[in-house]
Amino acid sequence: MIRTLVVLVAGLTLTACASSPSMKNPNAGADPMPEPQPCAAEAYQVLVGQPVGGVHTDSLPRPYRVYGPGDAVTMDYRPDRLNIVVGDDGEIIEVKCG
Repeated sequence: MIRTLVVLVAGLTLTACASSPSMKNPNAGADPMPEPQPCAAEAYQVLVGQPVGGVHTDSLPRPYRVYGPGDAVTMDYRPDRLNIVVGDDGEIIEVKCG
């Protein structure tokens, strides 16, 4: 009798702990993540032709990256990231999003 009661209580406890369909995905029905906003590359086109050493990185929007030929960069596309591409001569040759 006691074994049956213990098994019954254990079964009811496990049933009570089982998640309901609404608890399986707490984000179900929530608003989706907003799309990243494009970077402001058009506002920074004035940097093209300037030496990279003259760029004040504190004033750049985040995220950003500065790279040149032969530098290793990730190939992931991030529309909110500002990319400053530097030529062999140390001058900025391109400012773009990605």
